[in-house]
Amino acid sequence: MDYLKLTATMLKDEPRRSRPFQEGMAAVLRNRIDQTLVKNPYEPGSPESDAFDHGRLRAHNEFRNLLIEAGGDRSQAIAILQRLAGDERRVA
Repeated sequence: MDYLKLTATMLKDEPRRSRPFQEGMAAVLRNRIDQTLVKNPYEPGSPESDAFDHGRLRAHNEFRNLLIEAGGDRSQAIAILQRLAGDERRVA
């Protein structure tokens, strides 16, 4: 799944976000779907690091809201994200 594309789709009707914000959001979405670790690649305290972390927070909130919408069913929340990304593969 292209997580940056998914992020762009989720943010399409909002003001433009910085690349580090988008990367942070994509990293957390990848974590929630593929369970990969999230590592901030930017220098701590830099504006890029702050933007990355804000993107992470946004993605955590988005996924939490999807879980609520899906009645707590993680696989259903992931399926919603896959449809948004144009990726219909099912995750067990």
